[in-house]
Amino acid sequence: MTQVSSARIPLRQIMAVLLTAALTLSLSVVLTVTSTKEAAASCSANRFNGKWRSSDARLKRIDVWQGEDCHLYARAWSVCKHDSSRICSWGNRRMGDSPEPNFQFVGYNWTNANEVLQLRMQDRSHISVWDSTDYHNGKKVSFTVAMNKSG
Repeated sequence: MTQVSSARIPLRQIMAVLLTAALTLSLSVVLTVTSTKEAAASCSANRFNGKWRSSDARLKRIDVWQGEDCHLYARAWSVCKHDSSRICSWGNRRMGDSPEPNFQFVGYNWTNANEVLQLRMQDRSHISVWDSTDYHNGKKVSFTVAMNKSG
């Protein structure tokens, strides 16, 4: 006669395995979050970061910041069409990668035109921005705005 033995795993061993798995998972999450924060902190600070203002209603302000991916982002502002006492945002855009450290660009696509802003660092508190707009009807408009860094 053959004996059949049933393998029984004690409850303590099951709990130990589950606890080990939970601790391993939580440590993995902590290391991933820490690595992401360290990667963002390791981006070299960029001189374009900050708020840039002008007296030109067509381009009143540009906010520039560095994202967690180390790329520069921008949000341009101009006087609102229907309320000249306010300024309206054009929306966030990632800046194009430029090999020149003192030159960046950002593009906006509108329903009736494509617009490109080219930012050129003059010094730590001044930039010039060349705005070039190509309308879908063939018209082209460009102008340059001097901007100062504020707060």
